[in-house]
Amino acid sequence: MPKMFQLTAILLLAGVSLPAAAQNESKREIVVTARSLNDTEADLKACLARKCPPDQDIKATLAHAENQFVEGDYRDARATLANALGRNRKHKEQFPIEVSDLLRANGNVAAHLGESDIYRLSVLDMRDTLKGALKPNDFRVFGAEIEVADSRLKLGYLEEASDKYLEIERRALSAGLPQIAAIARLRDLSLRVQRAETEKTAFRRKDATEAIDLFLKEPTGGAEQFKIVAEVLKSRMDRNGGNNETTDKLIARYAAMGGTERPVLLHSKPIEMNEAQAARAMAGGSDLNRIGTQVVEKRWVDIGFWIGADGKVDEPEILRNQGGTDWTDVVLKSIKTRIYAPLKAEKDGATPGIYAIERYSLTAQYENDVTGTRIRQRSPIAKIERTDLTG
Repeated sequence: MPKMFQLTAILLLAGVSLPAAAQNESKREIVVTARSLNDTEADLKACLARKCPPDQDIKATLAHAENQFVEGDYRDARATLANALGRNRKHKEQFPIEVSDLLRANGNVAAHLGESDIYRLSVLDMRDTLKGALKPNDFRVFGAEIEVADSRLKLGYLEEASDKYLEIERRALSAGLPQIAAIARLRDLSLRVQRAETEKTAFRRKDATEAIDLFLKEPTGGAEQFKIVAEVLKSRMDRNGGNNETTDKLIARYAAMGGTERPVLLHSKPIEMNEAQAARAMAGGSDLNRIGTQVVEKRWVDIGFWIGADGKVDEPEILRNQGGTDWTDVVLKSIKTRIYAPLKAEKDGATPGIYAIERYSLTAQYENDVTGTRIRQRSPIAKIERTDLTG
Protein backbone atom coordinates (compact mmCIF):
# COMPACT_ATOMS: atom_id res chain seq x y z
CA MET A 1 0.00 0.00 0.00
CA PRO A 2 1.37 3.50 -0.80
CA LYS A 3 3.06 5.03 2.24
CA MET A 4 1.15 8.30 2.15
CA PHE A 5 -2.14 6.55 2.86
CA GLN A 6 -0.80 3.94 5.31
CA LEU A 7 -1.95 3.68 8.94
CA THR A 8 1.18 3.93 11.08
CA ALA A 9 1.54 1.45 13.90
CA ILE A 10 2.72 3.98 16.44
CA LEU A 11 0.62 7.06 16.01
CA LEU A 12 2.75 9.47 18.01
CA LEU A 13 6.25 8.61 16.91
CA ALA A 14 5.78 8.08 13.17
CA GLY A 15 9.23 8.95 11.83
CA VAL A 16 10.33 9.89 8.33
CA SER A 17 12.83 8.05 6.17
CA LEU A 18 14.17 8.16 2.65
CA PRO A 19 14.74 4.61 1.39
CA ALA A 20 15.65 5.54 -2.19
CA ALA A 21 18.45 7.96 -1.29
CA ALA A 22 22.22 7.82 -1.63
CA GLN A 23 23.91 10.09 0.91
CA ASN A 24 27.50 10.87 1.92
CA GLU A 25 29.37 13.37 4.04
CA SER A 26 31.05 15.33 1.26
CA LYS A 27 28.02 15.60 -1.00
CA ARG A 28 24.53 14.82 0.22
CA GLU A 29 22.86 13.41 -2.87
CA ILE A 30 19.23 12.39 -3.30
CA VAL A 31 18.18 9.78 -5.84
CA VAL A 32 14.43 9.27 -5.92
CA THR A 33 12.80 6.36 -7.72
CA ALA A 34 9.05 6.37 -8.38
CA ARG A 35 6.56 5.45 -11.06
CA SER A 36 5.31 8.33 -13.16
CA LEU A 37 1.74 9.59 -13.29
CA ASN A 38 1.38 8.20 -16.82
CA ASP A 39 2.64 4.80 -15.65
CA THR A 40 0.18 4.53 -12.76
CA GLU A 41 -2.66 5.74 -14.98
CA ALA A 42 -1.78 3.04 -17.55
CA ASP A 43 -1.55 0.42 -14.79
CA LEU A 44 -5.02 1.29 -13.50
CA LYS A 45 -6.58 1.32 -16.97
CA ALA A 46 -4.99 -2.05 -17.80
CA CYS A 47 -6.24 -3.49 -14.52
CA LEU A 48 -9.80 -2.35 -15.20
CA ALA A 49 -9.67 -3.54 -18.82
CA ARG A 50 -8.85 -7.08 -17.77
CA LYS A 51 -11.48 -6.92 -15.00
CA CYS A 52 -8.87 -7.43 -12.29
CA PRO A 53 -9.89 -8.60 -8.79
CA PRO A 54 -10.93 -5.95 -6.25
CA ASP A 55 -7.67 -6.09 -4.28
CA GLN A 56 -5.62 -5.46 -7.44
CA ASP A 57 -8.02 -2.70 -8.51
CA ILE A 58 -7.61 -0.97 -5.13
CA LYS A 59 -3.83 -1.32 -5.16
CA ALA A 60 -3.60 0.26 -8.63
CA THR A 61 -6.11 2.97 -7.63
CA LEU A 62 -4.17 3.96 -4.52
CA ALA A 63 -0.90 4.19 -6.44
CA HIS A 64 -2.46 6.42 -9.12
CA ALA A 65 -4.43 8.59 -6.67
CA GLU A 66 -1.27 9.16 -4.65
CA ASN A 67 0.56 10.29 -7.79
CA GLN A 68 -2.31 12.62 -8.66
CA PHE A 69 -2.21 14.04 -5.14
CA VAL A 70 1.54 14.59 -5.27
CA GLU A 71 1.12 16.42 -8.59
CA GLY A 72 -1.43 18.70 -6.94
CA ASP A 73 -4.41 17.26 -8.83
CA TYR A 74 -6.48 16.90 -5.65
CA ARG A 75 -9.87 16.80 -7.33
CA ASP A 76 -8.69 14.24 -9.88
CA ALA A 77 -7.32 12.14 -7.01
CA ARG A 78 -10.66 12.39 -5.24
CA ALA A 79 -12.48 11.36 -8.41
CA THR A 80 -10.16 8.36 -8.86
CA LEU A 81 -10.82 7.25 -5.29
CA ALA A 82 -14.57 7.90 -5.48
CA ASN A 83 -14.86 5.84 -8.67
CA ALA A 84 -12.93 2.99 -7.06
CA LEU A 85 -15.22 3.10 -4.03
CA GLY A 86 -18.18 2.83 -6.39
CA ARG A 87 -16.66 -0.31 -7.87
CA ASN A 88 -15.38 -1.93 -4.71
CA ARG A 89 -17.40 -0.89 -1.68
CA LYS A 90 -19.61 -3.96 -2.20
CA HIS A 91 -16.54 -6.17 -1.69
CA LYS A 92 -15.83 -4.90 1.83
CA GLU A 93 -16.69 -8.21 3.49
CA GLN A 94 -14.23 -10.11 1.30
CA PHE A 95 -11.54 -7.39 1.26
CA PRO A 96 -12.07 -5.31 4.42
CA ILE A 97 -8.45 -4.17 4.75
CA GLU A 98 -8.20 -3.05 1.14
CA VAL A 99 -11.56 -1.23 1.17
CA SER A 100 -10.66 0.45 4.47
CA ASP A 101 -7.38 1.64 2.89
CA LEU A 102 -9.40 3.12 0.04
CA LEU A 103 -11.71 4.93 2.45
CA ARG A 104 -8.76 6.23 4.46
CA ALA A 105 -7.16 7.64 1.33
CA ASN A 106 -10.45 9.21 0.28
CA GLY A 107 -10.69 10.96 3.63
CA ASN A 108 -7.11 12.19 3.50
CA VAL A 109 -7.55 13.83 0.11
CA ALA A 110 -10.93 15.25 1.12
CA ALA A 111 -9.31 16.95 4.13
CA HIS A 112 -6.87 18.76 1.84
CA LEU A 113 -9.82 19.94 -0.27
CA GLY A 114 -11.70 21.26 2.75
CA GLU A 115 -14.42 18.64 2.27
CA SER A 116 -14.92 18.06 5.99
CA ASP A 117 -18.13 16.04 5.65
CA ILE A 118 -16.53 13.63 3.18
CA TYR A 119 -13.49 13.35 5.43
CA ARG A 120 -15.64 12.67 8.49
CA LEU A 121 -17.80 10.07 6.77
CA SER A 122 -14.83 8.35 5.14
CA VAL A 123 -13.15 7.86 8.52
CA LEU A 124 -16.37 6.48 10.03
CA ASP A 125 -16.93 4.17 7.04
CA MET A 126 -13.34 2.96 7.31
CA ARG A 127 -13.88 2.11 10.98
CA ASP A 128 -17.23 0.42 10.32
CA THR A 129 -15.77 -1.64 7.46
CA LEU A 130 -13.13 -3.09 9.77
CA LYS A 131 -15.57 -3.58 12.65
CA GLY A 132 -17.94 -5.47 10.38
CA ALA A 133 -15.32 -7.94 9.20
CA LEU A 134 -12.82 -8.38 12.03
CA LYS A 135 -13.08 -9.59 15.60
CA PRO A 136 -14.00 -6.88 18.15
CA ASN A 137 -10.60 -7.11 19.88
CA ASP A 138 -8.55 -6.99 16.67
CA PHE A 139 -5.87 -4.31 17.03
CA ARG A 140 -6.82 -2.90 13.61
CA VAL A 141 -10.35 -2.15 14.86
CA PHE A 142 -8.89 -0.30 17.84
CA GLY A 143 -6.52 1.54 15.50
CA ALA A 144 -9.49 2.64 13.41
CA GLU A 145 -11.26 3.85 16.56
CA ILE A 146 -8.20 5.98 17.35
CA GLU A 147 -8.40 7.42 13.83
CA VAL A 148 -12.04 8.36 14.47
CA ALA A 149 -10.94 10.20 17.61
CA ASP A 150 -8.17 11.87 15.59
CA SER A 151 -10.78 13.04 13.08
CA ARG A 152 -12.83 14.67 15.84
CA LEU A 153 -9.68 16.47 16.95
CA LYS A 154 -8.92 17.62 13.40
CA LEU A 155 -12.48 18.94 13.01
CA GLY A 156 -12.23 20.93 16.23
CA TYR A 157 -14.23 18.78 18.65
CA LEU A 158 -11.52 18.68 21.29
CA GLU A 159 -13.53 17.51 24.29
CA GLU A 160 -15.16 14.74 22.25
CA ALA A 161 -11.75 13.62 20.95
CA SER A 162 -10.36 13.48 24.50
CA ASP A 163 -13.34 11.47 25.72
CA LYS A 164 -12.91 9.01 22.85
CA TYR A 165 -9.20 8.52 23.50
CA LEU A 166 -9.85 7.73 27.16
CA GLU A 167 -12.76 5.42 26.29
CA ILE A 168 -10.53 3.52 23.87
CA GLU A 169 -7.87 3.24 26.56
CA ARG A 170 -10.38 1.67 28.98
CA ARG A 171 -11.71 -0.76 26.38
CA ALA A 172 -8.23 -1.76 25.22
CA LEU A 173 -7.15 -2.50 28.79
CA SER A 174 -10.26 -4.66 29.28
CA ALA A 175 -9.43 -6.49 26.05
CA GLY A 176 -5.87 -7.18 27.18
CA LEU A 177 -4.28 -4.79 24.66
CA PRO A 178 -1.97 -2.62 26.78
CA GLN A 179 -0.04 -1.16 23.86
CA ILE A 180 -3.22 0.07 22.16
CA ALA A 181 -4.33 1.48 25.53
CA ALA A 182 -1.03 3.34 25.90
CA ILE A 183 -1.26 4.78 22.39
CA ALA A 184 -4.79 6.07 23.05
CA ARG A 185 -3.71 7.59 26.37
CA LEU A 186 -0.71 9.25 24.74
CA ARG A 187 -2.94 10.69 22.03
CA ASP A 188 -4.96 12.31 24.79
CA LEU A 189 -1.79 13.63 26.43
CA SER A 190 -0.69 15.07 23.08
CA LEU A 191 -4.07 16.79 22.74
CA ARG A 192 -3.68 18.31 26.21
CA VAL A 193 -0.24 19.64 25.25
CA GLN A 194 -1.65 21.14 22.06
CA ARG A 195 -4.37 22.91 24.03
CA ALA A 196 -1.78 24.25 26.46
CA GLU A 197 0.24 25.61 23.54
CA THR A 198 -2.67 27.22 21.72
CA GLU A 199 -4.81 28.45 24.61
CA LYS A 200 -1.79 29.58 26.67
CA THR A 201 -3.63 29.50 30.01
CA ALA A 202 -2.32 28.40 33.41
CA PHE A 203 -5.18 25.90 33.66
CA ARG A 204 -4.26 24.15 30.41
CA ARG A 205 -0.55 24.08 31.28
CA LYS A 206 -1.33 22.57 34.69
CA ASP A 207 -3.76 20.05 33.18
CA ALA A 208 -1.23 18.83 30.59
CA THR A 209 1.68 18.71 33.03
CA GLU A 210 -0.24 16.77 35.68
CA ALA A 211 -1.61 14.27 33.13
CA ILE A 212 1.89 13.61 31.75
CA ASP A 213 3.40 13.25 35.23
CA LEU A 214 0.70 10.74 36.18
CA PHE A 215 1.46 8.62 33.10
CA LEU A 216 5.19 8.72 33.84
CA LYS A 217 4.54 7.72 37.46
CA GLU A 218 2.12 4.94 36.54
CA PRO A 219 2.89 3.79 32.96
CA THR A 220 0.56 1.26 31.38
CA GLY A 221 1.65 -2.25 32.38
CA GLY A 222 2.87 -4.20 29.36
CA ALA A 223 3.54 -1.04 27.37
CA GLU A 224 6.45 0.47 29.29
CA GLN A 225 8.29 1.22 26.05
CA PHE A 226 5.82 4.03 25.39
CA LYS A 227 7.03 5.91 28.45
CA ILE A 228 9.58 7.65 26.22
CA VAL A 229 6.73 9.29 24.29
CA ALA A 230 5.40 10.87 27.47
CA GLU A 231 8.92 12.05 28.26
CA VAL A 232 9.06 13.73 24.85
CA LEU A 233 5.74 15.48 25.59
CA LYS A 234 7.06 16.58 28.99
CA SER A 235 10.20 18.00 27.41
CA ARG A 236 8.00 19.86 24.93
CA MET A 237 5.99 21.41 27.77
CA ASP A 238 9.17 22.31 29.67
CA ARG A 239 10.79 23.85 26.61
CA ASN A 240 7.69 25.93 25.91
CA GLY A 241 8.05 27.21 29.46
CA GLY A 242 11.69 28.17 28.92
CA ASN A 243 13.27 25.06 30.48
CA ASN A 244 15.49 23.21 27.97
CA GLU A 245 16.96 20.77 30.49
CA THR A 246 14.62 17.83 29.82
CA THR A 247 15.11 18.14 26.05
CA ASP A 248 18.90 18.20 26.49
CA LYS A 249 18.71 15.07 28.67
CA LEU A 250 16.64 13.24 26.04
CA ILE A 251 19.12 14.19 23.33
CA ALA A 252 22.00 12.93 25.48
CA ARG A 253 20.16 9.67 26.19
CA TYR A 254 19.51 8.98 22.49
CA ALA A 255 23.14 9.84 21.67
CA ALA A 256 24.36 7.41 24.34
CA MET A 257 22.21 4.68 22.76
CA GLY A 258 23.91 5.29 19.41
CA GLY A 259 21.14 7.39 17.87
CA THR A 260 17.96 6.45 16.05
CA GLU A 261 17.58 4.95 12.59
CA ARG A 262 14.52 7.06 11.86
CA PRO A 263 13.97 10.65 13.00
CA VAL A 264 12.16 10.99 16.32
CA LEU A 265 10.77 14.48 16.86
CA LEU A 266 11.52 15.79 20.34
CA HIS A 267 10.31 19.36 20.01
CA SER A 268 8.54 21.65 17.57
CA LYS A 269 6.57 24.82 17.99
CA PRO A 270 3.12 24.53 16.39
CA ILE A 271 2.08 26.32 13.23
CA GLU A 272 0.38 29.43 14.56
CA MET A 273 -2.48 31.30 12.91
CA ASN A 274 -1.67 34.90 12.13
CA GLU A 275 -3.40 37.61 14.14
CA ALA A 276 -5.99 38.38 11.46
CA GLN A 277 -7.03 34.74 11.18
CA ALA A 278 -7.12 34.35 14.96
CA ALA A 279 -9.35 37.42 15.31
CA ARG A 280 -11.63 36.19 12.54
CA ALA A 281 -11.94 32.78 14.23
CA MET A 282 -12.83 34.40 17.55
CA ALA A 283 -15.34 36.82 15.97
CA GLY A 284 -17.25 33.99 14.35
CA GLY A 285 -20.68 35.07 13.25
CA SER A 286 -20.78 38.65 12.01
CA ASP A 287 -21.41 39.17 8.30
CA LEU A 288 -18.04 40.87 7.87
CA ASN A 289 -16.21 38.00 9.49
CA ARG A 290 -18.24 35.33 7.70
CA ILE A 291 -17.01 36.36 4.24
CA GLY A 292 -13.93 34.46 3.10
CA THR A 293 -10.87 36.59 2.33
CA GLN A 294 -8.44 34.04 0.91
CA VAL A 295 -8.39 31.90 -2.19
CA VAL A 296 -7.62 28.40 -0.90
CA GLU A 297 -8.20 26.25 -3.98
CA LYS A 298 -5.01 24.82 -5.49
CA ARG A 299 -2.61 26.36 -2.99
CA TRP A 300 0.04 23.96 -1.79
CA VAL A 301 3.77 23.69 -1.27
CA ASP A 302 6.28 20.87 -0.93
CA ILE A 303 8.90 21.77 1.66
CA GLY A 304 12.20 19.91 1.90
CA PHE A 305 14.75 19.99 4.69
CA TRP A 306 17.73 18.03 5.98
CA ILE A 307 17.63 16.50 9.44
CA GLY A 308 21.25 16.52 10.54
CA ALA A 309 23.13 13.89 12.52
CA ASP A 310 22.69 16.05 15.62
CA GLY A 311 18.92 16.20 15.11
CA LYS A 312 18.91 19.83 14.05
CA VAL A 313 17.07 21.01 10.93
CA ASP A 314 18.89 22.78 8.10
CA GLU A 315 17.18 25.70 6.40
CA PRO A 316 13.87 24.38 4.96
CA GLU A 317 13.08 25.32 1.38
CA ILE A 318 10.04 25.31 -0.88
CA LEU A 319 10.70 22.73 -3.58
CA ARG A 320 7.46 23.04 -5.53
CA ASN A 321 4.28 25.00 -5.20
CA GLN A 322 0.95 25.81 -6.79
CA GLY A 323 -0.57 29.22 -6.13
CA GLY A 324 0.94 31.94 -3.99
CA THR A 325 3.25 31.17 -1.07
CA ASP A 326 2.55 34.23 1.08
CA TRP A 327 0.96 31.95 3.72
CA THR A 328 3.97 29.67 4.19
CA ASP A 329 6.07 31.80 6.54
CA VAL A 330 4.34 30.27 9.58
CA VAL A 331 5.07 26.76 8.26
CA LEU A 332 8.75 27.44 7.61
CA LYS A 333 9.06 29.11 11.01
CA SER A 334 7.59 26.03 12.71
CA ILE A 335 9.88 23.59 10.87
CA LYS A 336 12.96 25.62 11.85
CA THR A 337 12.13 25.07 15.54
CA ARG A 338 12.16 21.27 15.28
CA ILE A 339 14.61 19.23 17.31
CA TYR A 340 15.00 15.52 16.53
CA ALA A 341 16.87 12.81 18.39
CA PRO A 342 20.46 12.25 17.15
CA LEU A 343 20.68 9.86 14.21
CA LYS A 344 22.46 6.52 14.12
CA ALA A 345 25.74 6.40 12.20
CA GLU A 346 26.12 4.26 9.06
CA LYS A 347 28.45 1.23 8.99
CA ASP A 348 31.32 3.41 7.77
CA GLY A 349 30.78 5.79 10.68
CA ALA A 350 29.24 8.54 8.57
CA THR A 351 25.99 10.17 9.65
CA PRO A 352 24.89 12.25 6.65
CA GLY A 353 21.37 12.90 7.87
CA ILE A 354 17.98 12.35 6.28
CA TYR A 355 16.13 14.51 3.78
CA ALA A 356 12.41 14.94 4.47
CA ILE A 357 9.71 16.29 2.17
CA GLU A 358 6.32 17.42 3.45
CA ARG A 359 3.24 18.66 1.59
CA TYR A 360 1.30 21.57 3.09
CA SER A 361 -2.05 22.65 1.66
CA LEU A 362 -3.87 25.88 2.46
CA THR A 363 -7.56 25.05 2.63
CA ALA A 364 -10.81 25.95 4.37
CA GLN A 365 -13.80 23.83 5.16
CA TYR A 366 -16.93 24.07 3.04
CA GLU A 367 -19.96 25.30 4.97
CA ASN A 368 -23.61 25.73 4.04
CA ASP A 369 -24.33 28.85 6.09
CA VAL A 370 -21.34 31.14 5.61
CA THR A 371 -23.49 34.17 4.68
CA GLY A 372 -26.89 32.89 5.78
CA THR A 373 -27.92 32.02 2.21
CA ARG A 374 -27.49 28.21 2.43
CA ILE A 375 -25.17 28.46 -0.57
CA ARG A 376 -22.16 26.22 0.01
CA GLN A 377 -19.08 28.39 0.46
CA ARG A 378 -15.67 28.22 2.04
CA SER A 379 -15.29 29.09 5.69
CA PRO A 380 -13.37 32.35 6.20
CA ILE A 381 -11.09 30.50 8.63
CA ALA A 382 -8.17 28.97 6.75
CA LYS A 383 -6.49 25.72 7.76
CA ILE A 384 -3.16 24.15 6.86
CA GLU A 385 -3.13 20.41 6.16
CA ARG A 386 0.11 18.40 6.23
CA THR A 387 1.09 15.10 4.60
CA ASP A 388 4.50 13.45 4.74
CA LEU A 389 5.79 12.77 1.21
CA THR A 390 9.13 11.34 2.31
CA GLY A 391 9.68 8.05 0.52
